Amino acid sequence: MTALYLASYACRLQASGNRVSIDMSPERVGLEVNGISVAFNHSCVNIGTFIQTFAEGDYEVPEVLSGLRGRDVIDVGANVGDTALYFVINGARKVIAVEPLPNVAKCAEENVRLSGATDKVRVINAALSNEPVSVPCDIDMWSSGYFSTLSSSGPCKVPGVTLGDLLNMVEDPYLLKMDCEGCEAEAILGPERERLKAFEHIVFETHPQITGVGDEKLLESLNELGFECRLRMVHDPKLGVNIYHCKSLGKGSSA
Repeated sequence: MTALYLASYACRLQASGNRVSIDMSPERVGLEVNGISVAFNHSCVNIGTFIQTFAEGDYEVPEVLSGLRGRDVIDVGANVGDTALYFVINGARKVIAVEPLPNVAKCAEENVRLSGATDKVRVINAALSNEPVSVPCDIDMWSSGYFSTLSSSGPCKVPGVTLGDLLNMVEDPYLLKMDCEGCEAEAILGPERERLKAFEHIVFETHPQITGVGDEKLLESLNELGFECRLRMVHDPKLGVNIYHCKSLGKGSSA
């Protein structure tokens, strides 16, 4: 199943003139694109986020990917590392991958290790928060994609990290990706919102059913910070879950 969705992504890349190959073994599935390789342990795949990343192309924003090579990414809600490794395939120099669920973060570390990308991806087992949060110690991979620190908890405590903390871990903040089941509202509306100006691009998913905050309020805040936002994808029209791409009109802009 995992290889099937990678093959879908590989076909799109080949159609664009890229050199692509896929390899499989009983333990892992690997993808090589233009000499850059990533791999996933079969037991460390969340098929839901995998489909979104590679088959549906949640982050396949040409304007973002065209400038990604050699730049740094902060990935909030990294899950098993599929998005972080997606950014590596597309040329990212460094990715800070933030994942609050301990067993899921361990899977992200395993996938990064299999990919030989420990020099490019740093997995942080923490939540985007001003304080520690309580989370399940062990959760199944499928459910992990829907876990929110705002509506659920568990017996394990993990530290909180702020946008300021994360920005101190990179030299060239190019892209902020947030799919964190609600933490995006505090990042965009909270006391650290000015930190967002450090990024050239932000791609984030909204969760009004969790936060009680409508998309309009988030987009208004980002507009005030100098970003131009466009709807990227409608994920769940019933719940109002959408993906937006926001581009800074100041930092890195030729406008």
